[in-house]
Amino acid sequence: MKKFLQMDKGVRSVKKPDIFSSIIPMYYLSKLMGLAPLSLAYTHDKQGRDMVTLKTSVPAVLYTVLWITGIAAAELFVLTFGRFYTLPFGTEQTKEVLTSEFLVSGITCVTSLSIGLTRIRKEIDSLLYKISVIDTLLGTKTDILRSNVIYMWIQVTLLAFVLFIVYANDFVSMYSDFIIGLWAIAIYVWNFIRNVTIMQYVNLISLLKQKFKILNSYLGSDENSTQHRTDNNLWEMLLQTPRFENEDNWKDDALQMEAFYHALNRRNISNITMQGSTNFCIQNSWLHKEKLRCRALRIIWDVLCDISSSVNSMYGLQILLCMVSAFIEITTNLSYTIIELRVKDSTNVKHYHEVVTPAIWALMQLLLMFWIAASCSAACGEANRSITLLQKLLLLPELHPATAAEIQLFLQQTRDRKPKFTAWDFFTITHSVLGSTVGAIITLLVILVQMQAN
Repeated sequence: MKKFLQMDKGVRSVKKPDIFSSIIPMYYLSKLMGLAPLSLAYTHDKQGRDMVTLKTSVPAVLYTVLWITGIAAAELFVLTFGRFYTLPFGTEQTKEVLTSEFLVSGITCVTSLSIGLTRIRKEIDSLLYKISVIDTLLGTKTDILRSNVIYMWIQVTLLAFVLFIVYANDFVSMYSDFIIGLWAIAIYVWNFIRNVTIMQYVNLISLLKQKFKILNSYLGSDENSTQHRTDNNLWEMLLQTPRFENEDNWKDDALQMEAFYHALNRRNISNITMQGSTNFCIQNSWLHKEKLRCRALRIIWDVLCDISSSVNSMYGLQILLCMVSAFIEITTNLSYTIIELRVKDSTNVKHYHEVVTPAIWALMQLLLMFWIAASCSAACGEANRSITLLQKLLLLPELHPATAAEIQLFLQQTRDRKPKFTAWDFFTITHSVLGSTVGAIITLLVILVQMQAN
């Protein structure tokens, strides 16, 4: 992999952690499952710096199309010939339920692959680039970026380990018939694609939470009057970054950094005026530095909200289908377990798969739903914390009137535009959704068990 940071001549290049280096494990895992019809492209900008982008790859697109075709063919095959199969366990109703789960999972996978091919493929590079620019503006520390890489590797490793244990348990205790084995392999592939889709979504949400947390750290330092020093001023820090030291570093930026720059301060006009009245410009800069800092944070907040909206629009439908599919699997698998416990001796080894295996699957799906809800709630909670910090800032006695007005605008902005994550606008994903889901599952289990008893 090429170097992400270009050093001066004669200096050895080092690899700098950034958003693109942290997605490497997820990128290859997604590419394997057809969820990333992209390739990493290494280019040079006008200043000769190495840049990494995600571009459409024709072979990867064909590979994704092949996945979609294969899943659709398997769904059609099950609909046509599934009624002729006899399961080595369960009843005819069990077979119907398994067929329904198979179809729902297949539809979810086809939807994820199709949206990845048509929309995510076109928007993911711009979204990740915005996050990388936010990292530059907020001065995200190298150790934080490096921890993102480690966290990603841990997730990929744990996913592979957990799925291996669950799948191996199924094959050892359950499947010996060849046809049923093929059915199981299809189910496992569908489930793996869904898990990778959820992992993509959750990690983007986690990145947003991290950026909101860093932004709140600036607001928290403003609240503490003992930290009001020049080196803590966001505006001064932005001017010291390589992106702002040289105009050529940002004037051709795809995020239009020129607009961001002039929204903070018309530096080029100030430079012209400074030739005639240096003292006035310096005084004007000091009068408004706190106001400029708040305006910078407002713009960064707005970009983060834009990123949240993009994540919603790209993954809303897939997450809705994933949660519906998980709800169905949790309910049916738990009902199998409860019914088997009531009618059979669960201590018998031959009934192990009929009692424990469905419970394991239900637990895995419940953990996935909890992962989604917890990540969304954490990101929204971190964003909402900005409201409290801004309200505390307004209580500072030494606050300049111009800065107070800017903070009031910031506070209104955070109240009017709160980032939220929805399942295709059907419902907002929070911990309360998880509680409602558990309540619905318990209600359905009571009904199913009573029907079976009758």
